[in-house]
Amino acid sequence: MRDKKSDVNMQNKQITAFIITGQPGVGKTTLIRKLCAELGVHSKLAGFYTEEIRANGQRIGFDVVTVNGIRGILARENPSDNLRRPRLGKYAVYVRDFEELTLPILKVNPESQLLIIDEIGKMELLSNRFEAAVSELLKQKQPILVTIPLRTRQPIPIVERLKNSPDAVTFHVTRSNRDGLTQDITEYIVNALFKGK
Repeated sequence: MRDKKSDVNMQNKQITAFIITGQPGVGKTTLIRKLCAELGVHSKLAGFYTEEIRANGQRIGFDVVTVNGIRGILARENPSDNLRRPRLGKYAVYVRDFEELTLPILKVNPESQLLIIDEIGKMELLSNRFEAAVSELLKQKQPILVTIPLRTRQPIPIVERLKNSPDAVTFHVTRSNRDGLTQDITEYIVNALFKGK
């Protein structure tokens, strides 16, 4: 499902921020990975997605995986090295590791016509440098495909700024529409960014 204002925006402005949101566990990252496969045919992509890490059927953390397949730790429930790190709920967040992997690719880059950011959430925003990088991408109107939380207890300023940007369109993923969204979003982004190029 797409926000109603999107068609008006598409006619009047160049859309540069493509937002995917939905309930936790609904399949946002799976959708992002499918979109990467489809959109990679039309454009050189850069960016990252997050991946749950499980042991014995239980989630123990998250990794960050770049579009090129480079993997790094984002968070773990019980880190083995016992270093002090910021915590979010039961997870220790590997802020420095996250920054070292993602910040070099989150830059305005004409060669990468679309940057993938999965996701802009509380763990990632423990990095002020990450938030600054995303702000710069918005300012420079670098085309981005991002996932954001559907709801948070407190508004997250950078997420609110993104959602309210006149250059953004939002796709709401549900269990009933997620299978058909890959083609819909692919066509929308291709028409917005790559048609005629």
